Amino acid sequence: MKLIRARILAIVWSAFIASSCLLPPSPFKPFTFHNLLGLDKFIHLVLYFVFVQLWILNLEKINRKNKLVILLIGIIYGIFIEVMQSAMNIGRSYEIDDMIANTLGCILGIVFMTITQNSLALIKKYLPFQQKGN
Repeated sequence: MKLIRARILAIVWSAFIASSCLLPPSPFKPFTFHNLLGLDKFIHLVLYFVFVQLWILNLEKINRKNKLVILLIGIIYGIFIEVMQSAMNIGRSYEIDDMIANTLGCILGIVFMTITQNSLALIKKYLPFQQKGN
């Protein structure tokens, strides 16, 4: 019960990723800075970084095994969304580069959470991190 807000936020974020990545590209046509410092790839990275962070916060026990499960779920979800973009025939394309950015976002999310979990005492006090025997 104590993590219900984190769970709701994680579900909403996951739905946001799916809906925004599976929309036809026409709403995005006016914004054509496609080559602006890889903005598209950066957005993918941030989406999946946040995805991993939110789902980790839903864990009762944050340990190596659970983080690996969340990492694999994030990577599989990113691949699934890319495959769906191609299969739905809505004008979106299947891009390996997007899958790489998604995967990198997931990995960075796990690394950031591990660093946070191990070094920031203030956050440890207020978030549901396991204190001993990780």
